[in-house]
Amino acid sequence: MSQGATSNIVQLARLRRLSQENAATAPKPKVLFVDDEERILNSLRALFRMDYEVTVTTDGYHALELLKRNQYHLLVSDQRMPLMQGVELLRQAKEHSPHTVRILLTGFADLAAIVGSVNEGEVYRYICKPWDSEELREIIASAVNIGLDLAKLAPLPKPDLTETKPLEPSSPPPSAPVRPQAGLEKITPASLSWPDNLALLFVDREMHLLAIFQELGSQRGQVLAARTPEEALVLMEDHEVGVIVASIDGIDRDNFGFLCLLKKEHPHVVSLAVARLGDSETIIDLVNAARVFRVIFHPLRPKVLQHHLEAAIKQVGEFRAQPELLKVQAAKELPSTSSVLNNLSARIKTRLSSIKSFFKR
Repeated sequence: MSQGATSNIVQLARLRRLSQENAATAPKPKVLFVDDEERILNSLRALFRMDYEVTVTTDGYHALELLKRNQYHLLVSDQRMPLMQGVELLRQAKEHSPHTVRILLTGFADLAAIVGSVNEGEVYRYICKPWDSEELREIIASAVNIGLDLAKLAPLPKPDLTETKPLEPSSPPPSAPVRPQAGLEKITPASLSWPDNLALLFVDREMHLLAIFQELGSQRGQVLAARTPEEALVLMEDHEVGVIVASIDGIDRDNFGFLCLLKKEHPHVVSLAVARLGDSETIIDLVNAARVFRVIFHPLRPKVLQHHLEAAIKQVGEFRAQPELLKVQAAKELPSTSSVLNNLSARIKTRLSSIKSFFKR
């Protein structure tokens, strides 16, 4: 072998060694696990310590102190804990460290906790115990990558409400008159405001959700209503919709699959799901596959709807200001055989790709 060839081999070996040393000393992504069972924490630490800088604690209050002092890319919390429930931890974590991705981990089919994790903690995923290690690895890796990207973002400035205009429901179609529901609470319209050229869309066959919204009083803005996913997509081809409020069960069960398919193609659309009945499996699918922003149950009062709409409008503004936040909206893929999708995909697939969107400009 020539002296030059030998020199090249030595140089390559040196570069390879330096690369390995740099990889070993590079800071790892930071993950915080919270569970009141030491056994669970030991298992999680053993599973992920080679890939991440893992911190564990059994105390939700301690976890909040850690989040205040350090930048964690991912927080994974159990729900049933004696000192602080997981939902409350996720809610406060969102306030103290909004760019930390949040996951709820629990072995209990606690419907209230699942709904709370969506509405208060805005979780990225919901994982059930006992978990499949390979699936858990994939979810954690995906969440950490998103957390790394979000960590680079600057804090959002406070919104300038002078450039927005209030909402006003348009009149319902003559063919489907809306009858206000007896006993609904009358309230004075508050701070609902809406960016220009953006619409709010209600989807349910009985137009009941629009009727409830009308109880908020007279306001200005683009408010649309549709009975079916197909009708909704026709409207979305001509109007840029930022928030969808949709019934998802009973005669409106197709809307569940619609929200799943829509989120996959258009993650910027913020969806609120309204249900008459609820079960843990359904809500978990809404979190993981449809990435719903809020889950609301009947009887739905105007004041409750207004509260969630205000949060949704704020979320739309944040997406527009920092499109990188849409990475957190990545939805879990449902199998094509899923009963949730049924034959809906074939019916609306073409229209899904043609709706109007700020993010296509």
